[in-house]
Amino acid sequence: MQYRIQLCTAMAEQLGDVITLEFSQETVTIADIRKGLYEQYPEVASQLQGSFFTHHKRLASPDELVLPSDTIALLQSAPGMETVISKCGLFAITYDPIDADEVASKVHDPSHGASLTFNGTTREYTQGQRTVLLEYEAYVPMAMNTMKQIGDEIAARWPSTRTAITHRLGTVRIGETSVVIAVSAAHRDTCYEASRYAIEQLKQIVPIWKKEVWEDGSEWKGHQLGGWSPHNTQ
Repeated sequence: MQYRIQLCTAMAEQLGDVITLEFSQETVTIADIRKGLYEQYPEVASQLQGSFFTHHKRLASPDELVLPSDTIALLQSAPGMETVISKCGLFAITYDPIDADEVASKVHDPSHGASLTFNGTTREYTQGQRTVLLEYEAYVPMAMNTMKQIGDEIAARWPSTRTAITHRLGTVRIGETSVVIAVSAAHRDTCYEASRYAIEQLKQIVPIWKKEVWEDGSEWKGHQLGGWSPHNTQ
């Protein structure tokens, strides 16, 4: 059976807009599609590491079943972006500016009637003290798994919701975005509740630290259940 995969960006320039994979087994998953691409096109293996699939124009999890007639597309995350995918969404960490529209596209679902995007930005004044910039650091593997955990918790509490979270590390200046959370659901009330839950949990449990740099000093602050410095090994 033949499966057609739509490509974009650099891989499309290299391999064409559409490629075809052939499988002998009756049951094929997104993970099988990815493995087939690695085997048939080893020259783009490095690009595949930061990619994700959509199935009928919505984000697809690795164990999702697909048919030869289905619409399957391969999209690429920005270079240097670490990603993890689950059944309920996609979670990423990057050192580059975040494209909110791109994050929102990852929760698109034709069966959903509501979507919300939360943008967290660096504000200039906090309690009268002027912030110059923020610096973010994280234990990336744990942060990725914890963001996925939040998505799984949202899916369990509000079934059928989809969640995408992208957090930025490094220097984030005044007015720039440090985190984008996108949620979609069948109804708006669920969307509001799930979005608020996502940002509150992110602040509570994800091991990401920020250094507030002021005009006259600085201070490391961490997630509410963790230590205050990313350099503290105790």
